[in-house]
Amino acid sequence: MMHKLLAIDRRIIFALVFLSVAGPLLAGISLPITPTNEVKAAYDQLEKLDAGDIVLVSFSYGASTQPEMLPMSRAMLRHAFRRDLKVVAICLWPEAPGLAQQVLEEMTAEFDLEYGVDYAFMGYKPGNFSVILNMGQDFHSAFPQDQWGAETGDLDLTRGLRSLRDFDLVLDLAAGDSIEFWWIPYGQEKYGFTFVAGCTAVMAPDLYPFLDSGQLGGLLGGLAGAAEYETLIDRRGSASTGMSAQSMAHLVIVIFVLIGNIAYFAVRQTSSEQRS
Repeated sequence: MMHKLLAIDRRIIFALVFLSVAGPLLAGISLPITPTNEVKAAYDQLEKLDAGDIVLVSFSYGASTQPEMLPMSRAMLRHAFRRDLKVVAICLWPEAPGLAQQVLEEMTAEFDLEYGVDYAFMGYKPGNFSVILNMGQDFHSAFPQDQWGAETGDLDLTRGLRSLRDFDLVLDLAAGDSIEFWWIPYGQEKYGFTFVAGCTAVMAPDLYPFLDSGQLGGLLGGLAGAAEYETLIDRRGSASTGMSAQSMAHLVIVIFVLIGNIAYFAVRQTSSEQRS
């Protein structure tokens, strides 16, 4: 019996992994999700704001990280608009404008918002941390026009914005090093605004020291962070479903690892007893 388990056809394993992923996705199954402290902290920062407060959202990710970053972008924007917060969106990543525009249009249509009054999209500006320094000195100089060429001073939402200090919260959605190497040293430390971030799962461990220091007021890490945020706003989406599929796949893999190890040691024990 144990020899048969060690010789199991790998196609069976592949098929079971496929079913463990496809099943939750097709059936829309969502397993229970418990939000972590860093995700709760990010949620609480938005909860502290009053209606009409202004949030700067920086999109710093590309198409390759869309599966992780889009769900958290959608969840955090939904939370902001649900609380009647104003959103000014910018892009510091050359791939980001189309992705940012897509999620902005989706969320603003859901809440029937007015452009230039409830939200604004300033587009992409090259320069990395120099753009952040420029925004801290003069927001209108950094972004004199929005994505479609309208003057920043002509939009109701951005007319009175002069510095990063004028924003009640800054949120960076990043798949690179913009959080720790751009926003914290050249923005948060210099201008003292409340700063939260969302990032890919592989980046999250490097950012925990900034949570401990208070430079980062909250953090969403990867698909898990997005799913936890969806739980907090009571609106399950693609992240929650994706985490269920991922969890089921991990469970199947762990089961086969255990079966393989048990079978291996059982066979080795039997062979040892037969030799003696």
